[in-house]
Amino acid sequence: MDIERRKFLRATGAVGAASMLPWSSSSLARTGFSRATLEEIVELTTLGRTMVKGKKVSEGTSGAYHRLRWGHGEGHIRRTDLAPAHLKKIEIRRPSLLNLVHFTDIHIIDAQSPARVEFLDRFADPGMGCESVPFSSAHRPQETLTLQILEAMIRQIRKIRRSPITGKPLQLVVCTGDNIDNEQFNELRWFVDAMDGGRKISSNSGADTYEGVQSSEWNDPEYWHPDPGVDDKYKQRYGFPDYEGLLDDALRPFRARGVDLPWYQTFGNHDGLLQGNVGSNPIFDAVAVGSLKPAELLPGVNPCDAFETFRNNPMALAGAPARMVTADPDRRPVNRLAYIAEMFNTTGRPKGHGFKQANLTSGLAYWHSDARPGFRMIGLDTVNPGGYSEGSIGATQLAWLESRLQEVSSRYLDAAGNEITGDVDDRLILLFSHHGIRSLNNPASAPDPVDPGENDLPRVMGDEVEALVQRFPNVIAWVSGHAHENFIVPRSAPSGTGGFWDIGTAAHIDWSCQSRLIEVLDNRDGTLSIFCTMVDHAGDPTPGPGRGPVNLASIARELSANDYQFGFGSKGRGRPEDRNVELLINAPFDVS
Repeated sequence: MDIERRKFLRATGAVGAASMLPWSSSSLARTGFSRATLEEIVELTTLGRTMVKGKKVSEGTSGAYHRLRWGHGEGHIRRTDLAPAHLKKIEIRRPSLLNLVHFTDIHIIDAQSPARVEFLDRFADPGMGCESVPFSSAHRPQETLTLQILEAMIRQIRKIRRSPITGKPLQLVVCTGDNIDNEQFNELRWFVDAMDGGRKISSNSGADTYEGVQSSEWNDPEYWHPDPGVDDKYKQRYGFPDYEGLLDDALRPFRARGVDLPWYQTFGNHDGLLQGNVGSNPIFDAVAVGSLKPAELLPGVNPCDAFETFRNNPMALAGAPARMVTADPDRRPVNRLAYIAEMFNTTGRPKGHGFKQANLTSGLAYWHSDARPGFRMIGLDTVNPGGYSEGSIGATQLAWLESRLQEVSSRYLDAAGNEITGDVDDRLILLFSHHGIRSLNNPASAPDPVDPGENDLPRVMGDEVEALVQRFPNVIAWVSGHAHENFIVPRSAPSGTGGFWDIGTAAHIDWSCQSRLIEVLDNRDGTLSIFCTMVDHAGDPTPGPGRGPVNLASIARELSANDYQFGFGSKGRGRPEDRNVELLINAPFDVS
């Protein structure tokens, strides 16, 4: 890790990083951009300023509620774990090879759906004895505002438009799964329509008014109620405020801007499993589109074992104490094939968003794209049809991956460690998936009885997948989500030379509600630099009086920061060296 970058980080003051840009006037002149233009771009990212905990506004019995404020920017920290640094400074003259935006764990939520199990969230609270319950994120105070968070992030990306490193235009967006929360058709349409833009959208379902657990009529103190009148645990213990009228505002339609860039996606566990854990079945399907919303567990059901209960005895959900809501057929669960089909029902580009016509025929949710010159992008399907939130890939997909790697690698190792060479055009390879390597640890091999086409058995864990990838030096990075945490791990090759960067980005839905810019540069010295830059969405730190989508996203971020489960005290933001970084790696071939 380069000490120069740490000095840059410490030197960055409250005015942000813009006044500290390390580029010379002659370097800037060659790009055709002025220093002022690049300073404006920098100030729109966390290089210029970032969100931090602000003043305390109220106190509860177990914690305090804080506003947010702008804090110092964070400069790029140079990491040399995989290659030495020859250049001492960022040089804007280095050619930009690829420039993308990483969205992940957006979790567009139908917060009124009968198929949600918010009542299980309380059992994961400290002292309840079920801290490892799979449904620990079944309720969030900001869950009605996920569509506004995505819209505010899209608007910020549209403002940025260009790299803060080189000024080159952003080229594409990749969403690495958990694009929706509960495998529902309506959530999927809201996601696609928000990414495409050009029409009015709303995350309302069922009735014209909100009918979920946060309404005053529900009156359950386990949930935060934005309207006054319910003294719930969020207000009592953690000082949460009232935001009167928020539920009505959250459902109000707004016109989506759309990313106005090619966008791609990968399949996540919440895209394909009930609450990201349980496979669909006819009973769950009926609950989802019906008019009875379960409010608690049946007497005698162990809340710490709710996953096994729902999988083996789904009537435990259908027969649970429930409340009446307005039924909605658009809440129907979608399988992989239906999910794939909606990616072709789009006004955005490219049609399919990674998927090709062959995916529509096969129902397989993994893909590759050579749309960017010199690169192959590979999107993996890491969702285990046997259930649980963690991932794995199937043996058939592993063989497919090996073939796709071979096609663009003139030099690689076979399974025995022998070097193989061939006459093919080399491409730099980026892998994208929902689960990263460390989350590919789900060995469940139970087939999906409802949709056998989704099964790919036996399942393969992360160490075996990594061993395959390490045989191909053209792989420079694996980009993922799932962990709701920023992390960057150097994956060194077993030989001691080479390897790739394992890049995980935190969630839209949870604190710190950020996305990441990723740009690959040719250093012209036999190395590449992968610049990673975190981005806050367009909402201000402190919500204003308006209730448009961007201001609602400000409220959502404030709520997420104060969420006792995933807020300020969580690992979501990661370390400084997991956020704004320059990642050095040896070029596997002559990229010029």
